[in-house]
Amino acid sequence: MIRRTGVLVVLLCLLVFTGGSAHAQLNTLFSDMFRTILGPTSLQKAGGQANHQNHFLHSDTVANDQLVPALNSLIAGNVSAFPLSATGAGVIYEASAGLDPVTGLPLPASTSLGPIFGETARPLGAGKVALEVSYTYLDLASFRGLPTDQMQFAFTHQEVPNRATGKPDSVLGLNPNESDVITVTTDLHARAQIGALSATYGLTKDLDVGIAVPLISITMSGTARAVISSYSFAVIGYANHYFGGDSLHPVLQTTYPYSRTATGIGDIAFRSKYSIARGGALDAAALLDVRFPTGKTEDFLGTGKLTASIWGILSKRYGDVTPHLNVGYTRNPADFQSDLLQFRAGFDSRFSQSLTFALDLLGQIDLSSSKTIHLFPGTTTIYDHPGKFPTTDSTGVAVRQVPNSNIPDSNTDNVFNAAIGLRYSPAERLVFVFNMLVPLNDKGLRAALAPTLGVSASF
Repeated sequence: MIRRTGVLVVLLCLLVFTGGSAHAQLNTLFSDMFRTILGPTSLQKAGGQANHQNHFLHSDTVANDQLVPALNSLIAGNVSAFPLSATGAGVIYEASAGLDPVTGLPLPASTSLGPIFGETARPLGAGKVALEVSYTYLDLASFRGLPTDQMQFAFTHQEVPNRATGKPDSVLGLNPNESDVITVTTDLHARAQIGALSATYGLTKDLDVGIAVPLISITMSGTARAVISSYSFAVIGYANHYFGGDSLHPVLQTTYPYSRTATGIGDIAFRSKYSIARGGALDAAALLDVRFPTGKTEDFLGTGKLTASIWGILSKRYGDVTPHLNVGYTRNPADFQSDLLQFRAGFDSRFSQSLTFALDLLGQIDLSSSKTIHLFPGTTTIYDHPGKFPTTDSTGVAVRQVPNSNIPDSNTDNVFNAAIGLRYSPAERLVFVFNMLVPLNDKGLRAALAPTLGVSASF
């Protein structure tokens, strides 16, 4: 039965992850979006002049230098750092449980089936194997509390040379053309499917080693909308920047539909857990988790850097309940990815011989504020002219502070979640897993709910 179930789950995962073929690289999506909207292929010539359609190219350069790398890292980092299931499959073998009269192997202990994301300090045992296949769906729908489909960026006009000096005067708005602003709403929908094939082996009675291979499919879609706030059209009566029509009848809006999918192997994890002490007041262990940069960075399947975490684990079984505490440090050298202090605290409790409830509080605290993602923070000052286009430059009298984006800025993205799940064992050594990850705050890039399904087996 276990073999048939395992084969079925693997086939289902392959069907899910090969259902969509990879298209254009994901890391060029935002570049293509901003270049198309802000470049001369979208903006039209005005009044037969050939220069106005190039007046936002500097904003495209700024977007690609500052905004695009941060957006790319934001998505790749969140997908690759999704927590993997516990190293064991939920069935702990103990000699005190007795031996199977047929096989002579230790019988599963009559205890809880274990946590889902948290770790207990108990190892599998020498020669024991735990296998798991899991599937997680992420709809990354908000960033710092703002829905991703409402993320908005404002791009300003380049400085026009002063007529008297022929040089830019570092003040936007002295020429009315400089008062025009293009606002882009990304309408971003980022969805990820994460499958993980995990195997753990009891190398000795105290040491477990394991590997987890994530299979990831990411889809980014939406219809970006750009709007020109044309000061020249509103005040002077004709527009010098528009997406269609002409100066007197300008089209001041345009859209950029997009849909791209990438599928492949993510950053492979090697994990090793060593039992330091057990049988006393507390069981203690240490866990090393190393993520190798095997996922393609251009498709957001990995961060491109080796990431290592070291965890301290405390746990103790009290009848049918096993509380645990995991505290870890993660070294993350990737751009825009902070080193982390992490914790997982919770318990698992046996409801019946075949059903276990698991609850965890998961937290990660940024330790490197210099790596915090900033998406166009601050404002740009524009001095607007009253009345008609002046014959000579003069200081504007109306001052506008144009927000560069509507995204909340922050020096940290500390993330806290609750993991609520069940382990169900319909047959000996076979366990089905269901978990729901629920955000407890609004920092970072988040899914409203993140369900995980899995099946595990122990031998």
